[in-house]
Amino acid sequence: MRILGMLASLAMACVLLATPVMARAETTTTAPSSTKPDNPFALAKSAYAAGKFADALKLAKPLAEKGDLNAQVLLGTIYNNGAGVKADPKEAAKWFRKAADQGDAGAQYALGMLTMLGIGMKPDPVGAHKLFEAAAAQNHAASQAELGLMYLSGNGGPVDLDKAGKFFEASAKSGNASGQYYLGSLYASGKGKPQDMKRAAYLFELAADQGHTEAAYQLGLMLQDGTGVEKNPQLAAIRLRDAAKAGLPGAQTALGFAYLDGTGVDKDETTAAKWFTEAALRGDGLAQDKLARLYYLGQGVTRDVSAALLWLTIAEKSGYEDKTLRTVIEPEITTEIQAKVDGQIKQLTSGSAKTDKKAVK
Repeated sequence: MRILGMLASLAMACVLLATPVMARAETTTTAPSSTKPDNPFALAKSAYAAGKFADALKLAKPLAEKGDLNAQVLLGTIYNNGAGVKADPKEAAKWFRKAADQGDAGAQYALGMLTMLGIGMKPDPVGAHKLFEAAAAQNHAASQAELGLMYLSGNGGPVDLDKAGKFFEASAKSGNASGQYYLGSLYASGKGKPQDMKRAAYLFELAADQGHTEAAYQLGLMLQDGTGVEKNPQLAAIRLRDAAKAGLPGAQTALGFAYLDGTGVDKDETTAAKWFTEAALRGDGLAQDKLARLYYLGQGVTRDVSAALLWLTIAEKSGYEDKTLRTVIEPEITTEIQAKVDGQIKQLTSGSAKTDKKAVK
């Protein structure tokens, strides 16, 4: 069973989106929910929904300053996402904190994410853990999933697989896609839960149907292998394609092999090369090596020894060795080809270094 780095991938952070934050706020706050035109917050909310962010900000700010919980969450969302204003994580955190202090679970979750990731502040896993705990106690599904991750990794507190499983279960029960995926991962790995591939596949399917990329990828692999589910190459290709289109390198590589071998799809070496290229550009060592082989053989692409050497070298730098290809390609490497590839590698390395420096700044 090819559950690739599953438990490690659980530590990946979720992206904070404006609409989910607003939806959570509406369901957790005790503020008035009137939709009458003369209700101040209703006007701000309507302006935001219509994309009139400047109006929403103007209407919400005085309400937020007076302690209106919904308005505080809306301001936090506007500043966090740069909706009509320059993104300002510190200002976002300020307003989320005010709402969180009033006990709003959605704001506690949003602030917890900023705190955990160190956006607009120094990372504070312990502080994030407390915020997620407060929200999870109110059955906030996304917070339960994040808290489960923290117990799984020991980030912000002790490692406790039992608690991780319980929080994932609570989140999954509420229909949260991340909770379903994380719980499925525990069942697939047999850590924190007894190994149950059938249960894992069921949970991955629930999450994948909600657009969870990693779940779609893992379900695709299981459908290819017939692990926990009936083997179905055609359905596997559909799931892998969903994840590949979302930019997941492992899924792109797996889909490349499906097209190369004609597994669940019509054999198409050109399309296979396309997906290997997508994954290779995202740093997948296996895809880089396979692309090198395709260029050497002229399979799905025009034969190009320099391109083959380039991708082989990149794959080797990624830690993926292919002694067979290195041996057969050596006799065809001229001084000109080697110089060309060395220049390309130097250019790529230089570009990466500049990007890293910008990221540090």
